[in-house]
This record gives sequence, C-alpha cells and structure tokens, in this order.
Amino acid sequence: MTPRWQVAFLTGQSDPQGCALSPSQQRFVAAFAASAAVDRNFPYADDTPAFRAVPLWRASIANARQYLDSRGVAFRRRHRPAVEALLARRDRSLLLAGSCGLELLVNLQLPRDLLDRVAVFAYGPVARRRPDCDCLLLQGHRDLLSRWYFPQADVRVAAGHMDYLAQADVLQHCRAFFAARQAAA
Repeated sequence: MTPRWQVAFLTGQSDPQGCALSPSQQRFVAAFAASAAVDRNFPYADDTPAFRAVPLWRASIANARQYLDSRGVAFRRRHRPAVEALLARRDRSLLLAGSCGLELLVNLQLPRDLLDRVAVFAYGPVARRRPDCDCLLLQGHRDLLSRWYFPQADVRVAAGHMDYLAQADVLQHCRAFFAARQAAA
C-alpha cells in the first residue's frame, strides 16, 4: 500500500550541481518520517550527484541568486513541472521549507488543487509572504535574517539561521505539526 503522506525538503539549492540531502537533513527526516521521506531536495532531479559540502559563502551566493531568480517566469517554467510531479505522487505532502524555500514555493505559483494537499513546516523562513496553504512559521530568536522578513512567527525557538535541524525542539515542533496534519487528513 502506498503511504498517503510524503515528506520533502524545499530549500535553496546551496550546491547548484546537485540536490542531494545534506547529512543534517537526512538525520532530521529519519528521526520522524524516514519511510515517507523524499530522498532529495529541491529541484528533485533524479540524476543528482552525491552530497558535497559547499563553503558557506558559495552556498549563500547560490541561495541569494536562486531567491532572486525565483521571481521570474523562467524559474516557474523550469521548476514547477518537477514540483507538481512530486506533489502528485501522494495524497498529501509535508514540505520542510528552510530559509528561502518558502519564497521558492510561493513563486512557483502552484495550482490550488495541489496547495490544498500541502502542509509547510517553514523553519527560518526568508520570503516576502506566506504561501496560500497550511503553513507554520518557526523562527529562531537569534535568526536576524528570518526575523527581518517575518517579525512575527508562529513558534520561536533557541536557534540561529544555520542550526535549526540540529535543535531537538525544532524536531519536536515538526513532529507535532506533522502528527496533527496526519490526524486531520
């Protein structure tokens, strides 16, 4: 039997050459949803190389570029089909949107029928607005970048912009959010 839910990361592509999950992403999703986890990050390319660490400065430039590029029609044309195909694979999807992932999601302009089947756990969100779907904004007290975009968050935790997935309370909030959506579905 195919599971009803899938869990996928949707974050900026720090390594433009691939979309493999980082070790911290693998540990995080394995801690609560291993059987339902999508094994790669946005843009979900099947032919992605293995994860490789990218220097923070290079990752920051790549993410900033993708954040800005996501506002254009070319981004939507290029990436929306893959995201739609991913979301169509299951009845429901939990998207773990880190940093600019929320902006990427909003700018894909997904159809309403898909958004109605998505729940978003946004940690350290960097976006101009919330998506038009079920979404929880979790933010670190020390995350000044996210707080600049969202002065008000649904949940605040003791984290900075780069260490959400290492925090036990972030995992607890994610588990609770996911369990509540599973129960309601």
